[in-house]
Amino acid sequence: MPMAENAIVFITERYNRNSIAALCGAIEHDGRFADLAVSFVDGRGAAAHLQPFLRKHCQVVTAFSFCTPNLMEIARVLEGLAKSLSEAERPRLRLVAGGPHPSGDPEGTLDLGFECVVVGEGEETFPELLGRMTAGTGYGDVRGVAYMEAGVCKYTGRRGPVDLDGVPPFSVRYRRFCPLEITRGCPWTCRYCQTPYLFGSLRRHRSVETVLQYAEAGKRQGLRDLRFVTPDAFAYGSEGRHPDLTAVEGLLKAAAQIYGKEHVYLGSFPSEVRPDTASKEAVELVTTYAANDNLVIGAQSGSDRMLALMHRGHRADDVYRAVEIVTRAGLIAVVDVIFGLPGETTADAKLSLTMMDRLAAMGARIHSHTFMPLSGTPLADAPPGAVDRETRKALGRLAGEGKQFGSWARQERLGRELASFRARRR
Repeated sequence: MPMAENAIVFITERYNRNSIAALCGAIEHDGRFADLAVSFVDGRGAAAHLQPFLRKHCQVVTAFSFCTPNLMEIARVLEGLAKSLSEAERPRLRLVAGGPHPSGDPEGTLDLGFECVVVGEGEETFPELLGRMTAGTGYGDVRGVAYMEAGVCKYTGRRGPVDLDGVPPFSVRYRRFCPLEITRGCPWTCRYCQTPYLFGSLRRHRSVETVLQYAEAGKRQGLRDLRFVTPDAFAYGSEGRHPDLTAVEGLLKAAAQIYGKEHVYLGSFPSEVRPDTASKEAVELVTTYAANDNLVIGAQSGSDRMLALMHRGHRADDVYRAVEIVTRAGLIAVVDVIFGLPGETTADAKLSLTMMDRLAAMGARIHSHTFMPLSGTPLADAPPGAVDRETRKALGRLAGEGKQFGSWARQERLGRELASFRARRR
């Protein structure tokens, strides 16, 4: 049987399901790929998973999307592929990377063995790139792509911001669903965060009409719950610094009419709210139209000095005020705190410990993290965070009381391993 010409395979893991769903939506929306074989395989054992595709297709475009914490895992997958593929198979397996880490470090990503990198938002760049690859033509003029030429990293330049109303949040055809993204971009430019550097500082929103169109499409496909993704739930419809609660209410009220209040979630994982946008009126919208029993509040530090240094744009007092509003409304305040931020002193760490104890006494739960330098941010080259003994003891005590959870220990260990890995590759 002769081989079919092209196939696209997405390496799909728990950490990239949302981005893969958006890319599949973009392919579906494009219209050129209705006859293209699209498949999804697990990254573990990728070499064995990809062999059947290489036997059936002349060319297999294989797409990876990942963040910095996944870097070593991706490197192991590519090493396994390099060892298992024959000389004849290697040119037919075309490896494409995208996502936060490749966008922040395209040259380092290419050095892992990728043919090219989609830099920045992929909904427009990836279908254009895929069209060139499947047509067998060059892609050196496709905006938003990085590739190696004669040992030099070439970058075709940044693409303009994506109009969220013009691209689907997920794919119905390929049944790749995810929480519905309603806002992209952030004006606060926190120094450790990839969001403003990947998506820009201008808030872009999906209109209520478009959100409802896809919400209804998801429900027709059997989706039970409607969850939203946004950098700040109460900033929907606004420029990001001054909430437009009329827009937030319009979104939630319309969503509740489709799914029922008991199936709508805003401001809980995978989303959050900034402490300075959490008002009594905003929280009442959640209790009126949504089902979540908690709101995630991004505090990050109990030290005003560290908050200013990280460009957070709020103070510790804003966190206490937000938690009080949330708990009085009958919701659980889940408060994110980052330990080991660059420049953090013993005094700063103690202020965070004081904050944790005060917030726990108010009824909050602490979600703890250890700083990890992420590619493309101002702190990309900073050392990974370390958690001191006093903080460790406090975290253990609060965890024993059921008032603290999080992956801070694993992140601390992974941060050290990533720093060593990246140093070896330089």
